[in-house]
Amino acid sequence: MHRSDEGLAIIDPGYTGSLRAVLRFVEGRALGQIAWVILTHHHIDHAGAAFAICQATGARLAVHRDDAPYLQRGRPRNRMTLWGIAERLPAPLARYIVSTAAGEARLLEDGDVIAGLTVVHGPGHTPGSICLHSRSESALFLGDVLNNERGIRTPPWTVNHSHRRARLAPQRLQGLRFEQAYFGHGPSILAGADQQVRAFLTQRQLVPAHTTSES
Repeated sequence: MHRSDEGLAIIDPGYTGSLRAVLRFVEGRALGQIAWVILTHHHIDHAGAAFAICQATGARLAVHRDDAPYLQRGRPRNRMTLWGIAERLPAPLARYIVSTAAGEARLLEDGDVIAGLTVVHGPGHTPGSICLHSRSESALFLGDVLNNERGIRTPPWTVNHSHRRARLAPQRLQGLRFEQAYFGHGPSILAGADQQVRAFLTQRQLVPAHTTSES
């Protein structure tokens, strides 16, 4: 979650069925009205509850332009990764795995600012995968551009729309400064996060070593 002058933004509310848990959390902490539900990408473990929250609260949905078609009926087919296989399940089962939404969304582009967050497009995991950078809070919400389940790494090929592009996507983060990093999978890093991400990029030879000292 992120608060700004535009109101409270919920980032990636999670699986279908997470509506009540999200609303209880917001109400219990008196965080105020939800203004935005922002998705880093369309996979159901991030986007499943998005439309239900928008319906319940009047919040607006925001998603990158390249992922928006995957939230509509008649959506493009994912490639035959884990997500592509899920789409070929019988409809009664697939609806628990494949997210759909109705209504209009704000379509995001690289460099847009929404609720005080700057959009960083890093396609690969999905065509419209993004990170969200808060300069004022020195924080980065990474979605699934990187995860931190067993140390910082890119998602495995089994869940990527384009594994080659997913391995290159973190290059988009090299110029950012952020003390805190919030991952879609794995624990957050609350101090020195950008240094740890740059160390990963250097180790993977995704960026030249000398860029780690640039300001």
